[in-house]
Amino acid sequence: MRLIHLISATTWGGGERYALDVCRHFRALGWQVLALTRDANAVDLPFEAEGIRVRHFSLRGYADLISPLRLASLLRMRREPTVIHVHKYKDAFTALLARKLARRRDVRVILTRHLVKPGKRSRLARRIYRNLDAQIFVSRLARDRFLSSWPDKKLPFPAQRMHTLHNSLNITQPPYSPAPAKGPRIILFLGRLSPEKGIETLLRALPALRGRRARLRICGTGQADYVDSLKRLGTRLGVMDLIDWKGHVADTGEAIRAAHLAVLPSVAEESFGLANIEIMAVGRAQICTSNGAQREYLTHGREALFIRPGDHEALERNLIELLENPARLEAMGRNAHATYAATLAWPRFASRFEAIYRG
Repeated sequence: MRLIHLISATTWGGGERYALDVCRHFRALGWQVLALTRDANAVDLPFEAEGIRVRHFSLRGYADLISPLRLASLLRMRREPTVIHVHKYKDAFTALLARKLARRRDVRVILTRHLVKPGKRSRLARRIYRNLDAQIFVSRLARDRFLSSWPDKKLPFPAQRMHTLHNSLNITQPPYSPAPAKGPRIILFLGRLSPEKGIETLLRALPALRGRRARLRICGTGQADYVDSLKRLGTRLGVMDLIDWKGHVADTGEAIRAAHLAVLPSVAEESFGLANIEIMAVGRAQICTSNGAQREYLTHGREALFIRPGDHEALERNLIELLENPARLEAMGRNAHATYAATLAWPRFASRFEAIYRG
């Protein structure tokens, strides 16, 4: 079979990591895999490093007629069973139009919904929903928010084409390893440096940790102006000497293993949270907000502690509690490792994914 992934983003994020993991899996099964991107190195290079073929389309959305014509030409050239996977409705429009132009009704068009937003009720949106072969929602929260546009349950598309499938990571889960016994206790932030991630909350909690042999390690990149604003805040709070700014890290697993716990204090609703489950897979406790899908796979007091968005005082209390109770910290890390293995590991995810692809 052939898998064509349409990726119109020009920056790297959770959705792009998700797409790469899926492409790697099906390529390993012998499928022919092609990624269509917008010629952005941040997206192209990780795919090319995995040996996945990349081609460049404009992918400009509803007003772009060249991309559907080029994709239709690809579909006409080869007749093998094909799945086109997209992550935005504007890319779904491109794929569906290409399928129609190529007269390849056998091509399956699948969309993964990564956002927490209501569905749109416009005529074009309803037509796209109706013609998709499947919509995959990364959480119940994402699905329920999408369906909130139709409180009367009169959906403009077949309900059986909706699937809720929690994300996973295309990795071999490492065995549990305890946190480092020597040196300062490392608190890890892992992810994109952007306002919705709540990093300001974490910085405001740091003064309470002075004198407790703790350091904050920030792993991730973001817009230069925003990163500068974070550093100015750190300077005003007098905590810059407690922070290691690591930028992009190639091996996130190694960064997590070097930490004692993680903090992911997002102030926006997370539709899922790949960084959360990366931390679980290694076996570390975490403190995170409870305003998104985190409650669907984390339990307060077992693998994580939850705080309200922006509540730096609660974050201070929870950090001190865990740092002063290493036995509880380790128990939560072991619980996280076991929960990931039992409910979120790749083989379970991949088998359900393949069933959706094959219809």
